[in-house]
Amino acid sequence: MPNGMTPSPDTVPAVGDPGDDTARRYRYQWTYAAICCCMLLDETEDVEEVFCEHHEDIVLRHTGGMFSGLQIKTRESNQDVWKANEATVINSCARFAKLENQFPGQFRVFRFLTNHPLFAAENGKNLRYVLNKIKTTHSIQDLPGPVARFLRRVAQEADLSQEIVFTALSKTEASDDLPKLADIDVRLVATLTEVWTRAADCAHSLIVKVGSNLTWECGKASSLAHQDVLPAYISATIDPEGRELLIRIESKCINRSHFIDLLEAGLNLNATLEGAPEAWSEPGVGNRDLLLKKLDAGGFSAISRNSALDLRDKADYLGIVWTRKHGRESGLQRYGHVRSLVLSDAARVFEIAKSEEHLFGLEMLSELRSRFLQRRMDGSQLYECSNEHLEGVAYSLTSECLVQWSLDRPWEVQG
Repeated sequence: MPNGMTPSPDTVPAVGDPGDDTARRYRYQWTYAAICCCMLLDETEDVEEVFCEHHEDIVLRHTGGMFSGLQIKTRESNQDVWKANEATVINSCARFAKLENQFPGQFRVFRFLTNHPLFAAENGKNLRYVLNKIKTTHSIQDLPGPVARFLRRVAQEADLSQEIVFTALSKTEASDDLPKLADIDVRLVATLTEVWTRAADCAHSLIVKVGSNLTWECGKASSLAHQDVLPAYISATIDPEGRELLIRIESKCINRSHFIDLLEAGLNLNATLEGAPEAWSEPGVGNRDLLLKKLDAGGFSAISRNSALDLRDKADYLGIVWTRKHGRESGLQRYGHVRSLVLSDAARVFEIAKSEEHLFGLEMLSELRSRFLQRRMDGSQLYECSNEHLEGVAYSLTSECLVQWSLDRPWEVQG
């Protein structure tokens, strides 16, 4: 340091404090749980529920009631390869055996999954070799010496009979093809794009936000976050322990409908444009004749006028649906947010297209449609609105005298 000064803590890496690395590995596990949740949308898979940090790091419930138990193990690229005889591997296999003992025959597979290479030589230090020998051997007595020693070590760690351990390990698999630590978020986004149909209409940046939110939700499911929402009166209920257990397990479980809700919640993370409730507009309050007069002044054809009326009605109907589906307050908040976006775009395109030399309504409409497309690409909060709905909102605003398509205002001329 200059002048022999003692270094400042904000300029020197921490030593002996692995908390940040531990947090990174937990986040990796949560993100992989989110990737597993994507199987809920894959019609070729039979996964019905995903449990986070419940008996195992991840437990999958399959159609028919069978389960898969997954352990997620991570290492940095500069660390030693995984070997079957190390304590972490033995402990993982012991946990599988304990589950088999506790729930006999209910797990169809156990998986040791890692982002780091497994030892590859064909001997007792190769976990895949050991597991394959157990799977393909009919009895414990026929196991090769190194494999038999591995089985005994697991049985000792689990404090179970070799027979139970043999049963558990005969359906245990090991794989080292998980994403690298730095790649897990990219893989989640890619997987979401493959299985979630709505992703095709979203900007990449928005899918990243959805993925981050999903990881966070899996993190909450992996913790005891349910305790934050337990009713204050739970201690006074008939069976407080049983009710707490039920809520805890439910909070760790993600099924298809819950997963879709989490994805939709991720889409809705962007802050909405809200105003005072007394200023909210009800759908369908505009004047049809005023809309047609304004479109005439802007140079719209008869067909364009008919389309505008139709889209206006569809947009207003969507606003009404929102008030029925989400409640009046939430529905009008959504409707008002979209109206504000469309009104903002309409104001901008009016200033760009306005001209005293010619009618510019259709030119304004073309520019407005381009802005709607750009908003969708940018990940703006549009809820269920299609671009046609957005155009319909523009016509609804026109019928309320908030948007115009011309400089002339013949509708104000008194007869």
